[in-house]
Amino acid sequence: MFGTKRFWLASSMLVLAAGAATAQEAVGVEEVVVTAQKRAENIQDVPLSIMAVSAKAMESKNVTDVKGLEKVVPNLRFDTIAQSAGVSIRVRGFGASSNAAIDPSVAPYIDGVFIPRPGAMLTTFLDVESAEVLRGPQGTLFGRNATVGAVSLRTTAPQDSFSGKAVLEAGRFGSHKAEAIVNLPVNDQFAVRVALTANDTDGWAKNLFDGRTYGESDTVAGRFSAKAKPSDNITWIGRVDYARTNGDGFPLNQIDTSTLSPTQIANFAARSGTPLAELTYPPSRTFDYRVNNRDLKDRQYGLTSDLSINLPGDYTLRLINAYRDWKNLQRDGDVVSTRLDLVSRDSTFKSQAQSHELQLLSPEGALLDGRLDFVAGLYFFEEDYDIGENFNLGSQYCSFAVAAAAPALVNACNAGPKIGVTPGLFTQNAKSYAVYAQATFAVTDTVDLILGARETKDKKSGSFVQTVLNPAAGLLRGAETTALKFDDSQPNWRANLSWHITDDVMAFVTYSTGYKSGGLNSAGGASVLGQKRLFDSEKSKDWELGVKSVLFDRRLLLNVTAYRTDLDDFQERSFDGVSFIIRNAGSIRAKGVEIEGQVKPIDGVSIDFGVAYLDSVFTSNVAAPGLPACNNSATSCRTVQNLTGRRPTYAPKWQGNLGVEYTTPPFGGGFTLTVRGDMAYTDRLYATPDLNPQAIQDRYTLYGGRIALTSPDKSWNVALFGDNLTNEQYFRGSKFVQVLDAVFGVRVPATGATLYRGFVAPPRTWGVRATKTF
Repeated sequence: MFGTKRFWLASSMLVLAAGAATAQEAVGVEEVVVTAQKRAENIQDVPLSIMAVSAKAMESKNVTDVKGLEKVVPNLRFDTIAQSAGVSIRVRGFGASSNAAIDPSVAPYIDGVFIPRPGAMLTTFLDVESAEVLRGPQGTLFGRNATVGAVSLRTTAPQDSFSGKAVLEAGRFGSHKAEAIVNLPVNDQFAVRVALTANDTDGWAKNLFDGRTYGESDTVAGRFSAKAKPSDNITWIGRVDYARTNGDGFPLNQIDTSTLSPTQIANFAARSGTPLAELTYPPSRTFDYRVNNRDLKDRQYGLTSDLSINLPGDYTLRLINAYRDWKNLQRDGDVVSTRLDLVSRDSTFKSQAQSHELQLLSPEGALLDGRLDFVAGLYFFEEDYDIGENFNLGSQYCSFAVAAAAPALVNACNAGPKIGVTPGLFTQNAKSYAVYAQATFAVTDTVDLILGARETKDKKSGSFVQTVLNPAAGLLRGAETTALKFDDSQPNWRANLSWHITDDVMAFVTYSTGYKSGGLNSAGGASVLGQKRLFDSEKSKDWELGVKSVLFDRRLLLNVTAYRTDLDDFQERSFDGVSFIIRNAGSIRAKGVEIEGQVKPIDGVSIDFGVAYLDSVFTSNVAAPGLPACNNSATSCRTVQNLTGRRPTYAPKWQGNLGVEYTTPPFGGGFTLTVRGDMAYTDRLYATPDLNPQAIQDRYTLYGGRIALTSPDKSWNVALFGDNLTNEQYFRGSKFVQVLDAVFGVRVPATGATLYRGFVAPPRTWGVRATKTF
């Protein structure tokens, strides 16, 4: 799976760590508390495929943002695209691009509050107490956008004792970070907590065209939390957070030359002015094309109120109210990525969302002589979402692109305006209402039955208005004014049977369903879509069989889940070189196995691991887009293709991670040294909806490490850390057709081949972090 050399390197990490330790008394694996079922429970007692990462574990594994979770959770992926607002969360190969109005298939939550636009999570990873990743449909308790899973972050609430933390960090590429946290109990009934952070980087993508380095950004974020307990029966936690990011928002993309013929490479080089020496593979982290004026301004703030009231009989009434305002403004610079001055784009994303959830939780074993308990709730969500887009024509657009594609429009192009020539605005109001209940019944002392149900109703209305002010800009966008409306309602179900074989071993079987609302396609295109912008809801059914165990005096934690997920009306977004289309692609069947565990063989040594096997196929996809260069001139290359029986996008057959950590016995008066090594493997996958072999993303393995020196009183430590230590060069995330590819002479209609670009992953990074707690 990992390749011979990498397998032996991973094995060596295990041997070295174990060999370095001396034989001492073993200590057990850490107990982790999660809230996946609206209650605080030991993760080993929750009959779900769930992984949780504590703040301590995230620090040791160098997980510094939400995207870092994929290093430690198999079958989880975070992908970003050309615009910083676009973050896709994928579980078991399923997910959705998020810079459009399409809803996520994996529901993101922070402190029990749904975050409608995952891009907003990138700057809110501050003072996180734990991160929970739930795999499989979570439609009963988490709602309509948990079709295939959920990612839930829980920030640290104010505590009743004084504490604080300060962090200073410096790293490669001019990276700096400062963080400060103070927890202050005002009295026995009121406490506050303040968390602040600031970080910046100079970026690492060197442009040979203009001599600049891109990828620079600076972020400032903060959260103020308050906890009040005016009586024994009332607890209130309020949170206010703010985050601001400035920078150029530049994600390096390069041409994938590995599948191009010499003729295609020569044509592109000649017409774009790109030196042949720059068209190399694997993808270089230096580039040679025009960027122009890129600019990113991302702002958000959020308010959360969490009120719990203990009722007679130990019932709990909980009310969670939240509001989030997110605004992302980005100037993309030249979107064609050549030396020519052709087309740049300005984009805006604005989301204002509110949610209100009322929960009633019974005490455990409240009814039927201690055999039945339940949780029930009412939910309301509303979001106003606006997306704006405007193209600017460069000095060579008319003379190069228009002259090649539509020569009759050259004069009109030259005579027309050049700046802001395609003002487009998409607006949407979305409302969602839900009622849910879940009950746990103790069939025997060791067997529990869980039954859950949720009914959700969604309403969406909006409009898409596209204006074209220069006739030649019609090659990019078509004028359109369309009013849109979508309504749907769906039930979700969950049935689970769990058997506690022993106190430390549990087996479970689950059937659950999920639902993601259909909606409105927000993307502009060269052709008018009208009511074709509507797409249907996505629905899932899931069967799981799992075992959770803690064995050998708590030295080994081993969890195994086998699953089968059927997804119908899969919502897929594709790009044809000019336009984005969202369609219901058909049905997918995914089945596989997830294994994760921890081993603590002796004191000081900790090993954690995870492996995911995924067998995913389209059971129906008869009208998929053809390869982009096909024009039906050859029977083997059609503009529409049947992909039934093929593996879908972003569905690697294997994923795995391995971490080994060793902490020395105290030395020099009580100091300890902790050494950790990590490995994460991702198999090859398709990175475009047309399953073009040209767009396959190759397999890759990443290595990371950390060495930390901790003081005798454990109040401070200094750590040296690194990621991608072998400096792996690879594409990751989506690949896309070269904009205006036909103009550059790279299309081969007989085979469908053309030129693809991909996003280049970061190089080796390293840094030093100093932490002081008090």
